Amino acid sequence: MNGIHDLGGIDGFGPPDRHEHEGAFGEPWEADVYSLFVATLGNGLAELDEFRYAIERMPPDTYLGVSYYERWLGAFETLLIEGDVIDPAALAHRAAAFEAGEASRPDGPDGPSFEDLADGVADAYASRREDREPRFAAGDRVRVRRESPRGHTRCPRYARGATGTVDRVVGTHVLPDANAHGEEGAEPVYTVRIEAEELWGSGGEANGSVHLDLWESYLEVSE
Repeated sequence: MNGIHDLGGIDGFGPPDRHEHEGAFGEPWEADVYSLFVATLGNGLAELDEFRYAIERMPPDTYLGVSYYERWLGAFETLLIEGDVIDPAALAHRAAAFEAGEASRPDGPDGPSFEDLADGVADAYASRREDREPRFAAGDRVRVRRESPRGHTRCPRYARGATGTVDRVVGTHVLPDANAHGEEGAEPVYTVRIEAEELWGSGGEANGSVHLDLWESYLEVSE
């Protein structure tokens, strides 16, 4: 999916906006959103790649106009509505009540322990699968396929069409392009070194390179 989220290699945005604050979160509500992340993945309500794809589907102006954790919050709203976990009308009513100062946070029901939720999150991140025979080996010259997938992918747009060298075979892992859509799939993954000048021409740093972890279906033999 060629969306605004795929910012790698794009310039013109100016220097990073660095917010200095103590602790992991800048605002208390951000910790609440992170708790929602733990609860959603820990309870098996969504896959990690489904979460990423929900962020990618945000309208470009919305994506650029909100903060990091606001994107997370929007993704959970999308996932939980699509999964019939929450009712959109009830959510809108509840949000309006909070905005009007007519609602408060209720005590939550008893649920899984933090340890159980943490185990569920760990399972969501566990992408390693039984190894398949890799098509490529360290030292092979490969080209990143120049494709524009309609759904989720972890193949960065700026690298498509570029030629590089396999640095190492990482093993077989869940294919994000399938997992984001509730489908099964796993492929060998390779760390590929691509020279900076191959990616950005004369604008690339001399002797510089980028190492990317790329699934097998993203690659083809470089002739």
